[in-house]
Amino acid sequence: MNRIFYLFIVLFLLQSCNNKATTEELNALQTELDSLKKQHAAALSYKKEQIATFLTFQENNAEEAMNFYINLFENSKVIDIQRYGNEGPAKEGTIFVATFELNGSRFMCSDSYIKHEWDFTPGVSIWVDCKSEEEINTLFTNLSANGQVLMPMDNYGFSTKFAFIEDRFGVSWQLNLE
Repeated sequence: MNRIFYLFIVLFLLQSCNNKATTEELNALQTELDSLKKQHAAALSYKKEQIATFLTFQENNAEEAMNFYINLFENSKVIDIQRYGNEGPAKEGTIFVATFELNGSRFMCSDSYIKHEWDFTPGVSIWVDCKSEEEINTLFTNLSANGQVLMPMDNYGFSTKFAFIEDRFGVSWQLNLE
């Protein structure tokens, strides 16, 4: 009888220890879950902004362009990427829709599986107010590489330096230094 009593006490203590470890584990998991919920809510609220520049690429190079732009501008990041699957109408793995940020401005892009008769046009361009001569020179060099200079960098009377270029993906940029 004493053996059973002592065995019962040992089992009770072991169970108590296990419950404590389980409670600590559950608390850690709950903290991690709460953190993930906050991150998810922030991502969803970000997607709910009303206006964003949307770039439609027709050569399956949306991801290449997006990464190129993100590496050029500070404070830039990919927010979300949704890809075509193996059963979709487009090439598997290409961008169905991606959301990204260039120095605080929201952009979206897609690889269109339909070849449209239209493409990018200089009639709609992305305006960049540069903070320094170094920045405008760096952006001009990188964005015009394998692209087209529509207006060379110069003083056109409305700012110190200005350039209008079309990058290698066909997207037009107006670079301005006050």
